[in-house]
Amino acid sequence: MVTFSKRRQGLFKKAQEYANITGSQIAVLVFSPAGNPYVHGSPSFDAVIDKFLSVNGGASSSGQVGAHHNEADVCRTPTPFHLVLQNHHNEADVCRGFLMALEDKIKRCRSAEDLSAVKAELEEVRVKVLQRLKHIEEDEFVTSLLNC
Repeated sequence: MVTFSKRRQGLFKKAQEYANITGSQIAVLVFSPAGNPYVHGSPSFDAVIDKFLSVNGGASSSGQVGAHHNEADVCRTPTPFHLVLQNHHNEADVCRGFLMALEDKIKRCRSAEDLSAVKAELEEVRVKVLQRLKHIEEDEFVTSLLNC
């Protein structure tokens, strides 16, 4: 779990740096491989979630969310936050499926030509990912301007 711990700390550090640079309020929720949630927020996780829930017509969170809660406790009620989290879980499942299919495809390659075809497919995926990333960043930038 050292890898998860380092990545979690790095993610939280980057989120804090982003919050400091942009003046944004950020909440980060990650689950360990064991399913334990870990949170980070600027100014605090609860403050950001409370603000998010009040903007979206939900009630404020009733308790502190910490590393001692399990995923079921964090996601007990179907709030907009819950839906966002579920969407990310679905996207992660799609990515896992893609990676497993890619592994199988690579194992079936018997020639340099086969591997070149897989490489070309991956380059297409890379272009699509970069386009999607650019689109998301543009949307987030516009949203941040509108929220000023």
